[in-house]
Amino acid sequence: MKHFIISLLALSIFTAACGSIRIGPKGEGEYVIAESLVPYDENNLRQMKKDGELAAQKQAVEKVAGVFISSTATVDQAQLVEDKITSKSAGFIRRSHTQKAYRKNDQWYTRIKAMVLVKDIGDVIKQSESDAFAKKTTILVASRETVGDEVSLKQDCKQAVYRAMKEQPFALVNGDNLSQNNLESPNQTIDKARRDGARFLIIADVETKPLTTLATGLTSPFKTYRASVNMKAVSTKNYEVVAESSQQLSGLDPLEDIAAQKSISAACEAAAKQLVEPLNASINSALKYNLRVENVNNIERLRQLQDILKELREIEDFNLVKYSNSAAYFEISANISSGEELVAKILRKYNQNFTVMSVTPQGIVLNFI
Repeated sequence: MKHFIISLLALSIFTAACGSIRIGPKGEGEYVIAESLVPYDENNLRQMKKDGELAAQKQAVEKVAGVFISSTATVDQAQLVEDKITSKSAGFIRRSHTQKAYRKNDQWYTRIKAMVLVKDIGDVIKQSESDAFAKKTTILVASRETVGDEVSLKQDCKQAVYRAMKEQPFALVNGDNLSQNNLESPNQTIDKARRDGARFLIIADVETKPLTTLATGLTSPFKTYRASVNMKAVSTKNYEVVAESSQQLSGLDPLEDIAAQKSISAACEAAAKQLVEPLNASINSALKYNLRVENVNNIERLRQLQDILKELREIEDFNLVKYSNSAAYFEISANISSGEELVAKILRKYNQNFTVMSVTPQGIVLNFI
């Protein structure tokens, strides 16, 4: 009997100790399901299976890394994740085991369950971002460029916009060549820009034509083109036009195509410079809020939560600051006058997903259902 009591006491102590060990969403690790496909190689089955497991591990790490990148991530930030994390994915896996593995046509399919070191990945990304980047706002640039009666695909206007804004805290992304229908009904283009991570879309419509020379009897070796551009910057969240400009400027050169290029570049660069001040004012007008969401529990639910935040048009941008003990901590930029109004906007569309824990000047706390 004495031995039984001692054994029971030891078991109780062990159980209590295990309860204090935080694994999965309660600690630094998070279980993630990931899949991969690699070429089937019947001549080297062992290496093929290993390659499948490694590819799945990389996919698991990418899933976790993705939730820590800003909703308006730049190309530089995406490259940072590749360089510092996914290329060294094995270092962020504590353990993994294969759930399924089989041949799928000419490929080998692998599904794993891996414990990924969430905190380590988050720390690397946040430290690298603070070291390497000033915060940049992603802006997509789209244009229609016409020379005479012909549509040009040279993108001279876009390049001029890049030159005009290169010193600004903007991450400029090359957008589509627009049609007349896009210009008249731009909502689909704006929606696509938002899905691509852009906070604003610059739309430029530029046309250049040769100027007729006066009948002076003098022959000039130079050709002159006159360009006219209308340009605007639109918020991808609420379709609001935050800045507009227009310019007309000429280009001179012995070659007609160069003269046309010069006129487009000059007009677009001048018009783009006029957008800078109102764009910065719009960016800085958004208020900052601290949001903590409890009961997130796993990476898949965290991604679902972020998708909800992306769909709320009042939220300009958000960053996942920390994910710990099943709670996600966000910094949010929103065109909202108060925390109460922000909560009301969230609940109006997603009341089935949240319950309100508290709303104070220091922050908002929600429970994720």
